[in-house]
Amino acid sequence: MKDRNDMASSFDLVTLADLKTWLGVEGTQDDDLLSLLVSQVSRAILTFLDRPSILPTTYTDIIDGGNDTSVMLRYWPVNAIASCVVDGVAMPAAPPLVSGAPAQRGYILDSVDATPPGRMQRLSLRYGLFNQGLQNVIISYFAGYQVANEAAAIPSAAPFTIAAQAPYGAFASDGGVAYADGSFLTSVASNPSAGQYAVSAGLYTFATGDAGAAVTLTYGYIPHDLALAAKEWAAERYVYHARIGQASKSLGGQETVSFIVKDIPEFVACILQPYRRVVMP
Repeated sequence: MKDRNDMASSFDLVTLADLKTWLGVEGTQDDDLLSLLVSQVSRAILTFLDRPSILPTTYTDIIDGGNDTSVMLRYWPVNAIASCVVDGVAMPAAPPLVSGAPAQRGYILDSVDATPPGRMQRLSLRYGLFNQGLQNVIISYFAGYQVANEAAAIPSAAPFTIAAQAPYGAFASDGGVAYADGSFLTSVASNPSAGQYAVSAGLYTFATGDAGAAVTLTYGYIPHDLALAAKEWAAERYVYHARIGQASKSLGGQETVSFIVKDIPEFVACILQPYRRVVMP
């Protein structure tokens, strides 16, 4: 699933190339240091957010029931609920309401925000309770920042490629390609045949036999502001290594320069705050 251009770790929020462009650094002399900083800062950001990942991932929340009609899921945005089990009994998804017909029991997921940062989502039971108990509620679901079913058409002439639009942030992971009828194409590393595709850094490549076909793309992405926070923080740490331990410096006795010495820069914390998990389910 992972397809991260120039990423040293699957948790990296920005590429080495993007960070070097941000810093105006050329050459490869500090590439190892910068790659390490990208990974360290990315992990620090995820720790600050209290989220193991922001890409589409499968989670299982095991929750103590409290005779409530709803529970808050730990991670978001939620793309799909795989199962909801209460006291060993699987709950069905509640069918949509139909005018004039009685509402049917089942679980209902709060709607998802279309744009990041999104918000935490509740899973509620219609005509039911998450009964009081110890770890008696088990919910499996798929969550993370994802563009789903982006409509596209394979060109009718070479090159048979489609670039992911990625409106909210850089492409980060492939989630699958389907024809307009819903049937899925098969992912391959390279040189796809009809019914197959290959993807690299958000560029999807198809076979001649699929020329002109309508398809939908699903993929995970890194929100623009999280990538910006990673670049800002990594850049600050990169500059810091030339003045380790210094809080200020006097310039010829005429001027004093003060340096940021906080564990996380305030402007980075402001960017990250809307993404932070602050409510325990």
